[in-house]
Amino acid sequence: MSERKPLPFESLMHERAQFIEGVLREHLNGLEFAEIQGSIELKKSIEYSLFGRGKRFRPALCLLMAEALGHEADAVLPWACAIEMIHTYSLIHDDLPCMDNDDLRRGEPTNHKVFGESMALLAGDALLTEAFAILSRPHSLEPATALTLIGILSKAAGSQGMVGGQASDLQAKRQFQDVEQLSTMQAMKTGALIQACCEGVAVALNKSPKEIELASRYGEDLGLAFQLADDVLDSQEKVEAGSFPALVGLEATQDFLKKVSERAHFTLYSLGIKDGPLHELVNYNLMRKH
Repeated sequence: MSERKPLPFESLMHERAQFIEGVLREHLNGLEFAEIQGSIELKKSIEYSLFGRGKRFRPALCLLMAEALGHEADAVLPWACAIEMIHTYSLIHDDLPCMDNDDLRRGEPTNHKVFGESMALLAGDALLTEAFAILSRPHSLEPATALTLIGILSKAAGSQGMVGGQASDLQAKRQFQDVEQLSTMQAMKTGALIQACCEGVAVALNKSPKEIELASRYGEDLGLAFQLADDVLDSQEKVEAGSFPALVGLEATQDFLKKVSERAHFTLYSLGIKDGPLHELVNYNLMRKH
C-alpha cells in the first residue's frame, strides 16, 4: 500500500519546520557547555527532546503569521525559537513519573527513560530558561518590544497559562463538571502558547493594538479548534472522561468545532488576510484524520 501524498499545506508546514530545525541547531551549537560530564550529558538530554520527532507546529505558525502580515520570517525567529523551547520543556516535564508518567513520546522513549528523571528535569529547566535568554539578547527586536514579548511568554507559560492549566488537569483528574471548567483548563494548558505564538508575532512586527488583538484572537480560536478536533478524533475509539464529547456529546462538539473555525476565518478577514496558509490551517484541522 503506497503512502499518502502530503497535501500542499502539509508540505508548506514541513518546509517551515525544517527551517526552524536548522535555526535551533545553530543556536544550540552556539551555546557554551562546560567540558565536564554533567554538562555534556545535559546537552545530550536537551538535544534528544529538542530534535526529536516534533512537528514544530508552533514555531511554523509564527513564521506563517509573520508572512501573512507581510513580513519576512527572519523578523520573528527569536520569538519562534523561544516558543519551541518552551513547548519542548513542557513535554519533558509532562512525561515525568510525577506528572503523566509516560514511557513513550512519538514512538520513542521519553527523556527520563533515556537520561534519568533528574537529568530530564534539568533539561526542561535549561530549555525554559534559554527561551527567555533568547529574547533578552541583542537582535533585531527593539528592547521595549523584547520586554513585551517576555511578558507575553511568561503569562502563557506560567501560572496563568500552561503551568496553571496542567495543575488544574492534575488536580481534577479529568473529572470536569462543565464545559466552562474544561474550556478554561484547555485554554491555559494547550491554547495559551498557541495564542501567544500569534500575538507575539504581531507585537514583534510592531503592529497596531487592534491588529495585535486580532492576531491573539485568531491564535485563541485556533488552539481551541485543535483541541476540539483532537477530542472528536479520540472519541472515534473511546470517549475519554474530561473531554468535550464526554460533557456535551460528539455532535455538539463537532458543531462547536465548526463555529470556532468560522470565527477564526472571520478574524483573519478582519486582519486583512483574505486567503493563504492561515486559512488553510483552519480548514486542515477540520479535515484531519490524526
